[in-house]
Amino acid sequence: MSSKNELRDFLFFTRKIAKKAGQILLNERNKVKIVRQKDIQDFTTSADILSERFIIDSIEKKYPEHGILSEEKGEIKKESDYRWVIDPLDGTKEFTRGIPLFNVSIALEFKCELIVSSVYRPMDNSLYSAAKKVGSFLGNEKIKVSEVNSLDKSFIYCYLPSYHRQKEKYDWAFKILEEIGKRVYRLRSLSDENTALCWLAQGGIEAYINLSNPPKWHDIAPGLLVAQEAEALITDSKGNSFSKNHFDGIVASSSKIHDQILDILK
Repeated sequence: MSSKNELRDFLFFTRKIAKKAGQILLNERNKVKIVRQKDIQDFTTSADILSERFIIDSIEKKYPEHGILSEEKGEIKKESDYRWVIDPLDGTKEFTRGIPLFNVSIALEFKCELIVSSVYRPMDNSLYSAAKKVGSFLGNEKIKVSEVNSLDKSFIYCYLPSYHRQKEKYDWAFKILEEIGKRVYRLRSLSDENTALCWLAQGGIEAYINLSNPPKWHDIAPGLLVAQEAEALITDSKGNSFSKNHFDGIVASSSKIHDQILDILK
């Protein structure tokens, strides 16, 4: 495990490149070009490519021995225990439609364990970051999860089920969300998991739930560490430790309401 000084160095570096990559996205907003179409509504844009190129070049210059996993480029393997996990433009669909809900997400793993991350939302200049056993931050201010202790006072965000991605869980997931909606103060939807986990970390919402849409690792890893270091509990839908290798839902919340949510899922 890296020392605290090393973690702080990684954290400073990650914050810096996330903000610079975010500026690249802002510069590209009004001149974005579609580079590749993945499906009927999913694209790779010039902004994805430029942001990714900057982040990878920055990492390879400072840490040439480190491995990299990036959304567009894929895996760049190295003989190292360190691996960077990158989403250079998290929210490409929204970005191409002019919706200001996108971010730059970067995480660093050591021996497959998340140790540093940053999530930067350039439209509102919000920089979330975390380092293992150091804490979570919004800007330079330390953050932690909400103290709300009952569902009837809780704002909960969820990832709505997708029929085309998980047909077999579609009806079940909506039935569960319907029941949750009856118990909480507000139930709202958000597909940007890194942002939702950061809002959870700062106490802006009380929980985030994804019952049926397996995320790619870069779509959730940076936000996971921010939430964990802000004292969030993160399990699967049965209360087991969350695993990136086996998806059985994501339930992320403070310890004060976690069991209350799991009781609904039984």
